[in-house]
Amino acid sequence: GMAITVAPLTTAVMDSVPQDRAGTASGINNAVARVAGVLAIAIFGIVLIKVFSYFLDHRLATLPLAPNARQAIRAKEIELAGLQLPALADAQAMQAIREAVSSSFISAFRSVLGCCAALAAGSALISWRLIGPAAKPRPARRH
Repeated sequence: GMAITVAPLTTAVMDSVPQDRAGTASGINNAVARVAGVLAIAIFGIVLIKVFSYFLDHRLATLPLAPNARQAIRAKEIELAGLQLPALADAQAMQAIREAVSSSFISAFRSVLGCCAALAAGSALISWRLIGPAAKPRPARRH
């Protein structure tokens, strides 16, 4: 979606400022875009880890695991789907843990994607309200 939104956004920003301020506007636009990207990665990374941990804890609670095995898994939750499992003798328990880790990661990823979709819909609504039907076409700028 970024390919179809960045160019029109940059054009709108650059067309809204006088020619002598174009460099400043471009710098501010780029800085805001970069900071927003970094913040989104950081915030959604935290959300992903917290949701993964929540789902994994609930799924592990249903499995008949020794407390030390459960604690070893929880200590490595930050690794998400790449989590290295403790060595257990029971192959069936190992498979159940793998499935719990995998389904927890999928649930967490879906939650983050849902947040992203909600933010995209919200920003589209705000854009429509602010610059949509009420916006009048601007005359072409002369160079």
